[in-house]
Amino acid sequence: MEINYISIYDTTADAKFLFVSESVTDVLGFLPEELIGMGGYEVTHPDERNALNLIHTGNVKSERMSTVVSYRSRHKDGHYVNCDAVVHYCYDTLICTNFAVVSADCVKHKVRKNSADTAYAIQPDGSIQLEGAWNIKQERMKNILTEENYPWDNVLAEKERRFCLFLNRYTTQSTIVFATRMSEELVGLDPIECIGDSLYDYVSPDDRENVMKQIELSKSNDIISRVRFNWAKHDQAIIPIEAVISCTYDGLVFVARLRPSMLA
Repeated sequence: MEINYISIYDTTADAKFLFVSESVTDVLGFLPEELIGMGGYEVTHPDERNALNLIHTGNVKSERMSTVVSYRSRHKDGHYVNCDAVVHYCYDTLICTNFAVVSADCVKHKVRKNSADTAYAIQPDGSIQLEGAWNIKQERMKNILTEENYPWDNVLAEKERRFCLFLNRYTTQSTIVFATRMSEELVGLDPIECIGDSLYDYVSPDDRENVMKQIELSKSNDIISRVRFNWAKHDQAIIPIEAVISCTYDGLVFVARLRPSMLA
């Protein structure tokens, strides 16, 4: 598996770092605490920042479940590292799994692009190459990438509620190590009390085998997995959800929302 790390950004125009996992040091040389509060663009190539800003704005505006962006990230010592960022929009944050790309011909790099909702590559001249968009009209994607200077206060009139879990990838039970606050509102999962629980404790027995297989697939192949299942609350209530899953050294990222039939 390529060296990689997890990062969380806010959804402001500056995309500030809220969290960075320890493996960022292996990729970019920075300690996590050196990046917290810094704008995400500060560790990108200056020629690519306008393009990244357009994609960032489009991700927030369109609330994409999964987007892959290939770009250059600045190492602490000044050189640039080719990276893929797998971006998951999650209500009031952007959850990212970030991979150092050894070669554009790398199979895992290609698989990531093919399994995301949208995929972009920033060219050395700062232009954006749209490399894929599942179930999204090409013309609509072009419009998103050419609309300039969105008023950020009005990017989202109403946010879709989603929650995120970080799961321990080194356990067979996919134990929960972090949960965002929206988990309690959507599925009744207390973000503090759930720490250490197995994800499968909350999966309906009929769906458990499928969810386990999807998670193992993501762990073994570094692909973005999609899964739909019934979330089982401790009071036996069943809540249909759908989620995307991506994997790093530092854990599995699981971003979920209510299935369309459950939306108010």
